[in-house]
Amino acid sequence: MNNKTELKDIPIMPQVATKIIKLQEDNLDISFKELGNIILLDPALTAKILKVANSALYARQKEITSIQQAITLLGFKTIKSLVLLVCASNIFGKSKKRLKSSSELYKSKSSEIEIWRHLVLTAFLARHISTSLNLDQYNEEIFIAGLLHDIGRIILLINNSEAYEGFLETLCNKTEQDILSIEEEIFGYHHAEVGKIVLEKWNFPDELIDTVYQHHSTSVDSAHKKMILIVALANLYSRILSDESFSDRDVQQKEEYMKALNLTPEIDEYITTHFMKDIENDELFTMSTDLIE
Repeated sequence: MNNKTELKDIPIMPQVATKIIKLQEDNLDISFKELGNIILLDPALTAKILKVANSALYARQKEITSIQQAITLLGFKTIKSLVLLVCASNIFGKSKKRLKSSSELYKSKSSEIEIWRHLVLTAFLARHISTSLNLDQYNEEIFIAGLLHDIGRIILLINNSEAYEGFLETLCNKTEQDILSIEEEIFGYHHAEVGKIVLEKWNFPDELIDTVYQHHSTSVDSAHKKMILIVALANLYSRILSDESFSDRDVQQKEEYMKALNLTPEIDEYITTHFMKDIENDELFTMSTDLIE
C-alpha cells in the first residue's frame, strides 16, 4: 500500500479519563473527594463502579450506594484503573462492529475480542512485574501503559476495517514476520506510531506516549525506559499465556528484557505456570475481560 491510511476517525478520550490520569494522590482527603466528583460527571461510569464495589469480591453487609464509599473500599489506585478500563473498552467497542462477524478468521487469536483480552492481560501482567520489582508507587501508571500499548491497532481498525481484515489474514499466514513491518506494508505506518499520534492528541503524559511508541523497540532511548521494558515484557508474556505463535526473535527479546530488568527465573516460572490461575480470581480482571463481550 503506497499511501498511508488517513486517520480521520480518532476517538475522543472522555474528559473523565484524562482528568483522572493526571490526578495525583498527594493529599488523600482532597484527592478522594476530587476523584469522586470527576466520576459523578459520567452516570454510566458511576453505575459500573458501584456494580464492582458491590460484587462478590468486595461485598459487605451493607450495600455500597455512593462513589465515596466505593473509593474508600476499592482504593484510589484501583478506581483509577477501573475508570481507564471502562473508558478504553468503550473506545474499543467502536472497532468491534467494524469486522465481519461471520468470518472464521476472526474467531482466531487475531479476533477483536482476543485483542481486547490481550490488552487487559498485558496491563495486569505489567502491574505484577512492577510489584515484583518493588515499584509499587508506579503500579497504576504501568497498568495504564499496558492497557494502552496497542491502542494504535484499534485506531487502524476503526479507520480502515477493510485493510485491517487483510492485515489479519497476512498476520495469520506470516507468523515469523515482524508485525510492524506487515503493518507498514499495508497501512503505511505501524500501530506504535499511530498510538503515539493518538496519545499526543489526547494530551496524555510523556511516559505513556513513550511506552506506546517504543514497546517494540530494541533500543529504547526514553527517560521512561524501565516502564517501557516492563510493558514490552508483559506484552510478550500475554502472548505466551494466550498460546500465540512465538518466534525465535520473540524468545530472544524476552530474554533481553528479563536481563535488563534483573528479573529472576522464579518470577518467570510463576508467570508461566501460576499467574493465570491467580488472576482469574481477581474481580477487576474478570469484570474487565467481559466489558466488550
